[in-house]
Amino acid sequence: MIRLGYLDENKGNRNTFNRIFKKDFEVVMLDDFTKVFTLDLLLEEIDRQEIQALAVDYKLAEKGDVQYDGNQVLEVINERKRYFPVFMMTSYVDAAIQRVNNAFLVNDKDGLNDPKTVELLKNQIKGSVESYHRIVHDVEQRTKELEAKQDTADGLSEDEEKELLNMHVELSKIDP
Repeated sequence: MIRLGYLDENKGNRNTFNRIFKKDFEVVMLDDFTKVFTLDLLLEEIDRQEIQALAVDYKLAEKGDVQYDGNQVLEVINERKRYFPVFMMTSYVDAAIQRVNNAFLVNDKDGLNDPKTVELLKNQIKGSVESYHRIVHDVEQRTKELEAKQDTADGLSEDEEKELLNMHVELSKIDP
């Protein structure tokens, strides 16, 4: 079962999210704000909890529970854990869309009242996790192929050397 993390400072929102998604996912509430107070701590907690996808609220820093808002979470995950499935749940859709680089990652919390919208979101989460694992597998596989060829008598062509370098860079962007 997919481990779906949820970060929201509002307990009522956390309860609603858990109720809606707990049948299809193993929901992990990131509600111990001392463990996720900074973005670095949040990334460590995602790894420690083995979270496979993350839903995050937009307005997080207002109460001072954490030092960042949801748009910053999306940015740092894109920078440090490329392709990792992350999306936003918010009541401030218009404001969030203006602050994020990918408006398609923004979802209206009111949509959680619509069973069709919820089902679509569940399918998107599952598809995103599958896609993430497929991308990681493909990059790792190609890297292994090139490394194995590098150790042979024929070695790598110049283009393959460049490709191998790019694969190593890509792997470090996926998971440093």
